[in-house]
Amino acid sequence: MKDFNWESLRFFLALVRCSTPSAAASLLHVDHNTVRRRVAILEQELDTKLLVKRDDEYCLTREGAVLMEAAEKIESLASFASKEIAGKDFEVSGTVRVAAPDGLATFFLAPRLPLIRQTFPKLNIELSVPSRHSRLSKREADIALAITRPDDKKVVAKKLTEVTLRLFASEKYLSFAKPIQNAADLAAHNFVSGVDDFDFGPVLNNILSKLESGFEPTIACSSIIAQLKATASGGGLCCLANFIAETEDSLECILPEKINFKREIWMVTHRDLVNLGRVQAVQQFIENQFAESKALFM
Repeated sequence: MKDFNWESLRFFLALVRCSTPSAAASLLHVDHNTVRRRVAILEQELDTKLLVKRDDEYCLTREGAVLMEAAEKIESLASFASKEIAGKDFEVSGTVRVAAPDGLATFFLAPRLPLIRQTFPKLNIELSVPSRHSRLSKREADIALAITRPDDKKVVAKKLTEVTLRLFASEKYLSFAKPIQNAADLAAHNFVSGVDDFDFGPVLNNILSKLESGFEPTIACSSIIAQLKATASGGGLCCLANFIAETEDSLECILPEKINFKREIWMVTHRDLVNLGRVQAVQQFIENQFAESKALFM
């Protein structure tokens, strides 16, 4: 690798993570022109194109991806060294990006995030709900929660818990729908489900399709809140985790002993980030929250 100004890596990393010069400038507390200039200088020093502009965002080239991986290793090692020198008595600060399926983000993580701020007041959390599984190798998140274990060798995955999904329906729907005594009776009922590429949508659709009665949603929603509200309003049966269903008092569990499906929840982090103090702090927080809340997922 050719010689270059190491300080320029800060601007390069910020632009990659934030996608736009203005967002990167806000993160670094500099002018957006400074971000553009420092990245341009870095490209000149390395004599290669690191980023290309697509629509309104900057994306990595092949060479940029190589530098990104090296830059994050440097950042991680520097953080680790700083922590060791300070005897691990250091202040956690900065931003950690967490991606999670809609249901987990909305009904589990979001209500608990203020707790970590009490311990680390200078730590900022960006919680996102991607329309597909966040790809850590593409730097879309620092930590991701997933319902399937990824096979990417560049990430570290840890199983947090298992979640049980069951069928629920509202009192309103059950008041006019045909009685349900076994799985075969489900064929005569309406279903509320997710849209593919959103939340647990593909997983739930796959699970429900294996029911003895078959499955075809009469209402498909792109968000878990929409699914929940449609179900509570009498839209039909919906496959939900208990920690989501319990937020609506009108919902009743249908054939709980006969129809239940278990899924695993994994916490995934890019291997290059596992030594960053702020990432470790958020990982430990998430792990503790799941450990303390196992009953919610049964």
